[in-house]
Amino acid sequence: MLVLITPTRMALPRLVVPCYVFLTLSMLFDMTVSTAAQWFIENRGQWDTLVRYASANGDAAVTPTGLRWLRGGTWEQLSFGDATIEPTEQAAAHVSMYVPAGAFEGLRLWRCLLWRGRDGSTRAIAAWTHRGLELRLADGSPPRVLIEQRAALQGSWARGGRFLGSSGRDSITAMQTLGGAIYLAGWTSSASLYGSSGAGGGDGFCIKLSSTGDLQWATLIGGSGEDVALALAATSERIALAGRTRSTNFPTTSGTVQPSYGGGDADGFVVTLDPTSGVRSAATYIGGDGRDELRTVAIGSDGRIAAAGTTETATLVATAHQQQFGGLEDGYIVVLAPTLASRIWSSYYGGRGFDSIAGAGFLPDGSLVIAGTTTSPNTGQAIAAALGEGSQRATPPDGFLARLGASGQRLWGRYYGSDGQDSITSLSITQSGMILVTGYTNGTNTAQSYFAEAQAAQNNFAGGAWDGFVAVIRPEGTRLWGSYYGGSGSDRCTAALMDAHGYVYVTGWTTSSDLPREESENAAIAGAEDVMLGFFSPDGRRRYASLLYGGSGSDLPSGIGWLPDSTIAIAGSTTSESFPPLDGQRSGDFDGFVLRVGGLGILSADAPNAESIPFRLAGSALHVLLPEECRPARLEIYTLGGMLYFSDQQISSTAEIELPAGAYAVRLHCGRGAEFRAVVVVP
Repeated sequence: MLVLITPTRMALPRLVVPCYVFLTLSMLFDMTVSTAAQWFIENRGQWDTLVRYASANGDAAVTPTGLRWLRGGTWEQLSFGDATIEPTEQAAAHVSMYVPAGAFEGLRLWRCLLWRGRDGSTRAIAAWTHRGLELRLADGSPPRVLIEQRAALQGSWARGGRFLGSSGRDSITAMQTLGGAIYLAGWTSSASLYGSSGAGGGDGFCIKLSSTGDLQWATLIGGSGEDVALALAATSERIALAGRTRSTNFPTTSGTVQPSYGGGDADGFVVTLDPTSGVRSAATYIGGDGRDELRTVAIGSDGRIAAAGTTETATLVATAHQQQFGGLEDGYIVVLAPTLASRIWSSYYGGRGFDSIAGAGFLPDGSLVIAGTTTSPNTGQAIAAALGEGSQRATPPDGFLARLGASGQRLWGRYYGSDGQDSITSLSITQSGMILVTGYTNGTNTAQSYFAEAQAAQNNFAGGAWDGFVAVIRPEGTRLWGSYYGGSGSDRCTAALMDAHGYVYVTGWTTSSDLPREESENAAIAGAEDVMLGFFSPDGRRRYASLLYGGSGSDLPSGIGWLPDSTIAIAGSTTSESFPPLDGQRSGDFDGFVLRVGGLGILSADAPNAESIPFRLAGSALHVLLPEECRPARLEIYTLGGMLYFSDQQISSTAEIELPAGAYAVRLHCGRGAEFRAVVVVP
């Protein structure tokens, strides 16, 4: 089972941060496990050079001169002077760590460390036991327990996240992490939300949390009508929100490009806030006499703000690529100055059908990539141009992508669709300048390889209403790799992120009881829709993990991001009364949520030789019968997270141990040096 933990940053001149941990013995089967493993992990560059070894969850670190450990939120230390460090009792496993800064594979683990003086004498021994981290000194004093063993940390954030909402309806539609902050956007019908009172009719909001889940500020934005914040982008200088409003008195600011309501059913809006205080800096409508909505927003390195969405208005200002309304509903993009006081360029994007933009992001050269969904044929190259791949629509609707230059001229455009119905839900620009998209489809992977290569983690439609998909697109518009992600039910991918080495984390929701997964917080679908989290290799050929989270209702994620300790935050909306591992219960009809995920891991074990197995499982009891050549022996039982669950130093012939439901790695050390290993699964 995946256990969610809150690693604490080390109060040292240089920091040790916990990482995603993957344990691998061999290739019998895979299970997701916890990074709360009781091992010392060697440092081969994943931490600062000050650290020689550290515990997997970051609460103990070994330096060249001594040991430091975390107790009650304070770091304590002991120095052993001029001593050498000798690791012992190496785990029958290796560990790989994948963090935004890099990938470190094949790291060794030990249960015990010895400090020896120049004369070879042992000065101290630190070892992980069933009690926790124990330290023995050479002076003969009783062993000290420096860190007590614990099944789970306490407190709402330590247990995995929190509900966000009040007595009404509250929904999180977008999230971005930046440094030590989590920024959230959405809408609320609650009369007040964290002390902020709305103007009525439902308001948009922006909330800032610290990396530990503490509320920093909350701001409601709206007028007397319905106001919905649908998108968010954040830098250290400003936050930009975009959305939809039906308020004719939306609180715009003077001097912006459109301070007055444009008419029609709804207008889009763009608002900027101060990231430190949440105070509004500027606000403007974007709309005309039809129905207008902004669904995505991005901030360029020079402060430019791009907002995009969909429009039914034929008279919007359009100065760049497409200056005329194309059909029934078009995508629309506007690029504004940081102050919202001037329009740099704007353009429709669409054909004679229905077109909408769901994602936008700036590439390093200042060009803008957009993605969305279209039913329009490519008449007059309305959707696709200057690119061979994806130049033709398959079966509507299809996803589409386009890249527009710094002045709004189109550099390329392409469809991204299949012989079924396809929709793109998110777009993000990775650290390496690649384009990461997610979506959902009910189309199959024909010879044209619509969504996945033959070697992809999932190379075809699994059935049901929808499958999710994830794809990495090169800046020139061609696909690097793509994969389906789903089972026999309904699955949608809604957001993704990529680390510095190309590993991709994707979230969404699923109703598939057979969603391919290793092990997760939930062994089965808990409600109507559950949150899913997948982890893909840089080439898309391997899905390392697939995890489920949720309660009895609908749990719908809308954003994903890194936190400073390399854990992941996922945000969205839920109708579940309770939602493990979130603390507490839902407040209104539905609430927002932020889920903190850490400790993704995979442990695989060899199948032992059936003729030599001294272990037998009867119900929940593990029976051990020692062969003659293995007497006496020492027995150890570990959780698949590496935690020492049971240890008996002296077994002469037989033993019987009751085990709770779960999976365990069993090791029997024979007195003559032989060793037996097995994996035991207790139903």
